[in-house]
Amino acid sequence: MDLNQFSDKQRALLKQFREELEDCQLSDSEDAYLIRWLIARDFDLGRAGKMLRNSLDWRRKYKIGTLIDDFKPPEVLAKYFPAGFVGRDKFLNPLWVIRYGRADMKGILRSTKKRDYVMKVIHLVESSIALVESNPEKYKRSPDAIVQSTIIFDMEGFSMQHITNKQAMESAVKLVQIYEANYPEYLHRVFVINAPTIFSIGFSMIKPFLNERTRNKIQIYGHDAQQWKEAILSEVNAEELPVAYGGSLTDPDGNPNCVTMVNLGGEVPKSYYFAGKPDTANKKSLTVSSGSKEQLEFPVTQVGSVLKWNFHSEEGDITFAIYRKKEGELIPVIFYDRVDCDMSTEEGEIRCDENGVYVVEFDNNFSYLRSKKIWYSVKVELASPMKNGTDLDNLY
Repeated sequence: MDLNQFSDKQRALLKQFREELEDCQLSDSEDAYLIRWLIARDFDLGRAGKMLRNSLDWRRKYKIGTLIDDFKPPEVLAKYFPAGFVGRDKFLNPLWVIRYGRADMKGILRSTKKRDYVMKVIHLVESSIALVESNPEKYKRSPDAIVQSTIIFDMEGFSMQHITNKQAMESAVKLVQIYEANYPEYLHRVFVINAPTIFSIGFSMIKPFLNERTRNKIQIYGHDAQQWKEAILSEVNAEELPVAYGGSLTDPDGNPNCVTMVNLGGEVPKSYYFAGKPDTANKKSLTVSSGSKEQLEFPVTQVGSVLKWNFHSEEGDITFAIYRKKEGELIPVIFYDRVDCDMSTEEGEIRCDENGVYVVEFDNNFSYLRSKKIWYSVKVELASPMKNGTDLDNLY
């Protein structure tokens, strides 16, 4: 997609959009970046501006700007989540392969938290963007080109396990919502291949969260390899595509699956699984009723003190946040986030740069039927000596 394709009226709206965003700290102010938000909201300046500002808040909240360097995926994701880059499409966009059908989602989500899994996928998206920015000659046709991505979703091995696993479906929906809200027009094409009949059940659960523009970019194929290979090769040159998908690309040892770029997934060894329920020793309990929240207050009297937390739930996730009271208001210190903490403990610490009352919040408002029992340990400790004043930065 190129900016030259847009009308004079649309280009004028782009200019006005830029002017209305002068108060924002944009990491990318190129026309090709700004036009994405206008396209996503049909050139409605108000809606596009709101979408972009919400996304900037999201990026700040989850520190997406430093995710590539800071996020270290758990070993189980590195070894058993089969996704990666293999080349470019004919429009010079990054080409991904995701062998989702071979992913043992039940095993993965028994071995790592949903949040880490979601951040792993976001890390891939951010890596794709960084790949383009660091190799402009390889990936961009011109400065005005809107660079997107092409994805091959290989559903070989897809089964009812992928559909009936509650955590897997929740994670899939969450990722679609994040992508639609924060990465408009980054998608060029999705080839879903080797889709079994039951895939339609899973797709029907995801489809309501996809906007029409995204749905129109998805092509779904069954096990007719000739059909989907021809479709992929119409948009990807053979030398950029693994032999297994109709191209000529192989690993150095001749492997047609290019496993050095995208692993084959497979069953996750039980040695990676979380070891049963977390220990309740030295923890207090708290029941958070359905549709409600509970707040715990902790006074901090010395700047530099460290607030530490360690908690888990007996069943299901909970929304967690930390605030500081200031003149009757609650100032976010750790932004609220749903935490899947029933199979493993959630723990962290922050340095308190100001005195006052800190409020730890467990919020169950999203659950209409089920109360949550939380086992927790929260304490304030005096700061230990720091090197260069950075040891106790926000670690959450």
